Amino acid sequence: MTINDKAKSEAEFRHNTSIGPNGEILFDAPIEIKDQSDLNNYGITWSDCRTLNFHGSDKVTVYFFKTENRAFAEYQWRYLDTQHSRGYVSVRCMIPGKRKAFIKCPDTVSCATCPYKDKKSAPIISWDGLAETGYEPVGSATVDEQIGAKIEYEGIKAMMDTEDTRIARAFEMKELQGYSVREIAAELQISQPRVYQLIARAKTIGMEFRKING
Repeated sequence: MTINDKAKSEAEFRHNTSIGPNGEILFDAPIEIKDQSDLNNYGITWSDCRTLNFHGSDKVTVYFFKTENRAFAEYQWRYLDTQHSRGYVSVRCMIPGKRKAFIKCPDTVSCATCPYKDKKSAPIISWDGLAETGYEPVGSATVDEQIGAKIEYEGIKAMMDTEDTRIARAFEMKELQGYSVREIAAELQISQPRVYQLIARAKTIGMEFRKING
């Protein structure tokens, strides 16, 4: 464990904790709940949920998942803060796409009149799904499997960002959001060959991460 990791592990958790049946510390990990399909996915009801206020008037309904995994709890709090402080695109659900199984729901689709209510999937990023098939919905996975997928991708993305923040951006735009190489090049203001290089580098970093942490 590095000095920074040790300091982080010993730092006070800024949110609620509780004691489990065996005396273990359980951290509150907030999971955003948008509709009945989310409730069904976690096997809960609306009465199990709470409403949080983010940055003033932005109200978010969440289910507090009790976990011993502090890293996951911290990740979930950062995730919600990022989404609701910036209106970040990743709060959008995954919906059926034309060129791949699932893509990020575009902003032009209104949640109130969503035509994909029975087909959409929660925005959980799975490295295997991204790297191998573009995206595979993991809404049917167990909570532990979803936790593992999120934590693994966060670690991989951190390695990408340390080298060049454009690596993760290009990779996610291509594999998660369905952008063409030409569109990515225009957005990032780089050449199309450079886009291919960034995407290839992302996949290499993913393999390196698994080799280090395997």
